[in-house]
Amino acid sequence: MESDAHLSPMVPTAPPGNYPRSAEQWVKLDSGERIFLRPVIPEDVERIAHAFEVADVESIRRRFFTAAPPSDRQHLEYLANVDYVARYALLACDEHGNSVGIGRYERTGESAAEVAIVVEASWRTKHVGSILLTALEPVALHNGITELVAVFMPENLPVDRLLASLGYGDRHIEDGIVRVTKALGDE
Repeated sequence: MESDAHLSPMVPTAPPGNYPRSAEQWVKLDSGERIFLRPVIPEDVERIAHAFEVADVESIRRRFFTAAPPSDRQHLEYLANVDYVARYALLACDEHGNSVGIGRYERTGESAAEVAIVVEASWRTKHVGSILLTALEPVALHNGITELVAVFMPENLPVDRLLASLGYGDRHIEDGIVRVTKALGDE
């Protein structure tokens, strides 16, 4: 894993005014390692660009359904600038401040949002994806989102298993893309 800790602060010193500082948290993994979760900030645009530069082609293809990630500055800034309500993203960092994953949701309707995660290859077996997705749920529910939707390629079996283990169901395949949903607030 190539270091990116220098690209933006692990703990923001001057975040946007609506930044939800209460979402910052350390999470201990089963391995004994810890990760720091925090909402994405505009300064993370360089981290996102760096992640696209160093990601393997298969990870990019599975996330964006193409071998080339969005790399124009406008799209990168769009990913880094969220409103913390309809568009929300969490960055996961290792104890040295290096990015290990990102999870996000984006509202697609009045009460629905699409979720997405990307986890650095060496961290995929450490449950970082499930931690990110689980951390997004109460935020989404608080913001009026009662249904999360995930879309992925059918051959992405690790994501399929992860989402099923977190309660995503109602599996449909259309145009070669799997769609699963999870209702929030039904527990």
